[in-house]
This record gives sequence, C-alpha cells and structure tokens, in this order.
Amino acid sequence: MKYIVLFSLLVAGFYSLSVSGLHLSNLSPVCLRCICHASSNCNMTIGCYGGRCGPLQISRQYWKDAGRYVLPEDNPNRDGAFLDCAEDHSCATQILKHYIIAHGKDCNHDGITDCDDYAMLHFNLKSDCTVPIDATNFGLRYSTCRPTASLDDDDDII
Repeated sequence: MKYIVLFSLLVAGFYSLSVSGLHLSNLSPVCLRCICHASSNCNMTIGCYGGRCGPLQISRQYWKDAGRYVLPEDNPNRDGAFLDCAEDHSCATQILKHYIIAHGKDCNHDGITDCDDYAMLHFNLKSDCTVPIDATNFGLRYSTCRPTASLDDDDDII
C-alpha cells in the first residue's frame, strides 16, 4: 500500500511539473518573445486576422489542440473565452506552452528539441511541423531574434 501511495504522489508530482508548472527544457523567455515577434511583431492590439487572433496569432483549432486554456475564472465553453485568451499576451503564451507540451517534437530532426522546433511547430502546426519556415514572413522575423547560446535566457518576457 505504501508503494501505491508513493507511486501516486510521484505521478501527481510529474503531472504538476509538466502541465501546471509548464516547465519545458529549451523554452526560454527569449524563445517565447521571439515566437511572439515572428507571429505579429508582438502586436498586442492586432485582434484577429484570417482566423488567427492575438499577438501569437492563435487559431481556434490551435487553442482546442492546446487544451482550451482560458483566463483565470473563465470557462472554456463561454462564447468569448477563446478570443479573450488569445488576445491577452499572458494567456496566449499559456496556450502556446500547452500546445508545445502536447505536440512538441524535434521538427527539424537535428537531435535537439529547442526554440527552432517550437517555432516550426507554432507556424506549421502539429500536422507537419517539419516544413521549413525560412522563406516565410514568420521565419524571416524569427531569424532576427532566434535564440542562440550567447543570449541570456533569463530575461523577462514582455
């Protein structure tokens, strides 16, 4: 019985670290800021364009695939819950993190899952994150702020 309780606590702790704490290796504030920049120049007032909303340009399907994250005290079944969260930088960042937790992988097949993969996943979506982003507007903006080993990953996010 003692082992079952210990195992249950370990599983609950892992779940808490993976989902509630949302700690992902190689997902730094610099990476999050760069994905925001690549998505919309991190325009906090962009609204919706072509079915994508907010500074991270998140679609309703992306939001659903990320687990329908919403603002605190909100209900994912409320009509405006998606839009309110997607247009709020902090909430949209949580959607992005949940999406990466659910679907993240080594999109460029270089043996390391890092910001380049997260950017490819965010732009190409889970169906085929392996498509290169270099020649896209998103990719060109991403290349101007792409995290490197020389950047300080402890910077605060906007």
